[in-house]
Amino acid sequence: YRTFDPAVYLYPARDLLFYSSDIHGNLLTRQRMQVFKSLLENETGTVVTTADALMDRLLPLPEIQNSCVHVACGETILLEKLKGRLSQLGYERVGQVDGMGQFSIRGGIIDIFPLTEELPVRIELWGDEVDSIRTFDPESQRSIEQVDEAVIYTETEMAMTPEQIQDGTEAIEKDRRK
Repeated sequence: YRTFDPAVYLYPARDLLFYSSDIHGNLLTRQRMQVFKSLLENETGTVVTTADALMDRLLPLPEIQNSCVHVACGETILLEKLKGRLSQLGYERVGQVDGMGQFSIRGGIIDIFPLTEELPVRIELWGDEVDSIRTFDPESQRSIEQVDEAVIYTETEMAMTPEQIQDGTEAIEKDRRK
């Protein structure tokens, strides 16, 4: 299909065995989130999928777009708020980023490895202002390329705000009492 349309994306179905096993990987989630990213950032494209994947209940694209964290050089970041937001998006806090879906904060340096990117990003702060954003090699930890901004997409397909979680919990409790 890429012969006719270079903007074609494969949206895989969730693997039931994958979700019921004790082993947690994020390859399928990564492929699915890359499709969402492509749909949000490109105006055209074709999504190829299966009937199983087509039947999945998904968040609307505007909700996925609103859950993204945008970071640009020169803007001010509240570190505690960013930590909470990354955790809320499903990222795991570690000492040193070496895999997708992780983030690390060491002083004025924030490393994040979004699922939708090939390389992690390093955000350097001067006080609470973003001084620089660069991609880096997760093995050597050396910088590769300077970028002006980074968009961090959710690490899970169902990122919910604390308010949504509270509303859902109340609805379940109300239904249980019935």
